[in-house]
Amino acid sequence: MNADDYLKRSALYRKLIHGPYQEFARVYAAKLSKEGLGQHSTWRSLSLFRDLMDWHVGNGCDRRDLGEVDVERFLEHRLRHWRPDPGDRSALRRLLSSLREEGLISAARPIERTEHEQIIDIFAVYLSNERGLAASTVGSHKLLAYRFLQEVCPAGTDGFSAFTPEIVIGYIERHALDGSADSGKAMCGAVRAFLRYLHVKGLIATALADCVPSIRRWRLAGLPTFLPPEKVQKVLDACDRTTAMGHLEKLTQVHHGRFGG
Repeated sequence: MNADDYLKRSALYRKLIHGPYQEFARVYAAKLSKEGLGQHSTWRSLSLFRDLMDWHVGNGCDRRDLGEVDVERFLEHRLRHWRPDPGDRSALRRLLSSLREEGLISAARPIERTEHEQIIDIFAVYLSNERGLAASTVGSHKLLAYRFLQEVCPAGTDGFSAFTPEIVIGYIERHALDGSADSGKAMCGAVRAFLRYLHVKGLIATALADCVPSIRRWRLAGLPTFLPPEKVQKVLDACDRTTAMGHLEKLTQVHHGRFGG
C-alpha cells in the first residue's frame, strides 16, 4: 500500500486535517505522496509530525516558528521516552522542507554551534567513520554524551583535565534512575564510548571508560557504587569484633572496601 492509498483510509490523517495543524498536515501529506512513500513510512511520518507539533505548541511556541533547533530539541525530548528510529530525523527534515516550499514557516536560519555541540559533532563522526556504528546508535550516543558533557564539563575542552573517576561515577549515580533500566544502560554505554573516544584522541590523559559502572536491575540500584575510605572505616569501627558474626562482618566490609560490590 502506497501513501495515496493509506491517506484515503487513515484515521490519523483525517484527525490531522480537521485539527489545529490541518494546513501543515495537508502540505506534508502531499510531500509524502509525491515522494512515493509506503504505508508504514507515511504512518510513521504523520505520527512524528503530530507529536512534534503537540510538543512545540504545548511549549508555548507559534506553529509557524518552527525550525531545525526545535526539531533537535524535540528529538532529544523524545529520546527520554522512546527508542529512536533511524528515519525520524530525515522525516522531520522532509517536513521542514515541505513547509518552507509553501511559505508556511520561515527560511532556515544559520545555526551557531556551541563548543559543546562542536565537540559532540566530532565525536559522532568518529563513531560513524571509525567505529562503524549505525546511525540510530550514533544519534542516541550524541544526545546522551551531550547531556553528560554539559553537566560535568561546562568549561568545554578546558575542563577535560579535571575529569576524575569520582566525577564520572557521581554523574552515573545521579542519573541512574532517571528512566528505565534500559535507558540507564544506554546512558552508561554512551558515556563509556565518549570517555574512550577522549582518551583515544589524547584529549584526556587517563582512561576513564572502565570506571563507568553498569546499571544494576535490582531494587537497590540507587545505592552508591563505592564508599570513600573514611566512611568504610566508620563501618568497620561499628562491627562488634568480639563475636563471630561481628568478625565475619568486618571481613566482608574489608573485602567490599577493597574490591567494591
